[in-house]
Parts: sequence; structure tokens; C-alpha cells
Amino acid sequence: MDGERLSPQDQAALLADIGGHDFNAEWERARKGRNTGLGLVIGGGAATLAGFTVLLLGATTSLVGAAIGGSIGAIGGEEGAQQGAEEGAKAGNPLIISGLITSGVGLVTAGVGVPILVKNCDKLNSIVNTHNNGGIPTAQLNFGHTGNGIGLALKF
Repeated sequence: MDGERLSPQDQAALLADIGGHDFNAEWERARKGRNTGLGLVIGGGAATLAGFTVLLLGATTSLVGAAIGGSIGAIGGEEGAQQGAEEGAKAGNPLIISGLITSGVGLVTAGVGVPILVKNCDKLNSIVNTHNNGGIPTAQLNFGHTGNGIGLALKF
């Protein structure tokens, strides 16, 4: 408040009476929801990055395996080279599959976390705005593009 961080006791006292309403429980739920959303986004991003890394490692393994298998198989002739290259290319398949699965799970996790994070940050901001407006909840009426075309949107 006014550029200074409030102690937990001061925050609880401030939230206890905003326009005659106690916002402590709502603040705590929104804070926990924000932290959950942030954790999902960070964890999902890390899993996606790790999955892509494993996927690239698998693709590299397949390319190197095909080259080595083709070279060694060439000792047995053209047919041996072809078979060696095919078998060598299969070396990276488990890494490719696990990389795709990990990346997919990470993308889904981050995708779930973003709306949770946004919703709860909006709730926290709404409580702060209610306090700043002297306990009167804010409402906005906007005209513009909506999910169903052009229209009015009431945000409160």
C-alpha cells in the first residue's frame, strides 16, 4: 500500500472490511488459485521444453543410427546397407515417442494453467479495485467484438 508491502496482519485487517464485506476468504482462494495456475504454466512449459529436447535427441539418434547401420550393412552388399539403415533408424523411436508424449502433456498442462492463472489474477485485481473505489465494486460497459459478433459486454 502506497509503495510499501503490507504485513499479513495488516492485509487481513484491510481485507476484513471493504465496504462492509470481508474479502479475506475470497482473497485467499484467489491467491491459491493464482499460485496453482502459475505452477501449472511453469510446470507445463518445463515439460514441453524437456519433451522437445528428448524429441530432438531421438531424431538425432535415428539419423546417426541410420548412417551407422547403412555403413556397417554395406559390408553385406546393397541389400544389407538398406536393412542396416532401416534398423539403425529405429534406434531413436522410443525417444521420439516419449518426447512427443511429454511435450503433449506439457502443452495441455500449460493450457489448463493459463485460464486458471488469468481468472484468479483478475479476481485479486477486482478486490484491490473494490478497495481503491471505497468498497464500491466496479463495472464497465464496453462496445466491441465479442465471441458471437459485435455487441455490448458488461464486466463487473
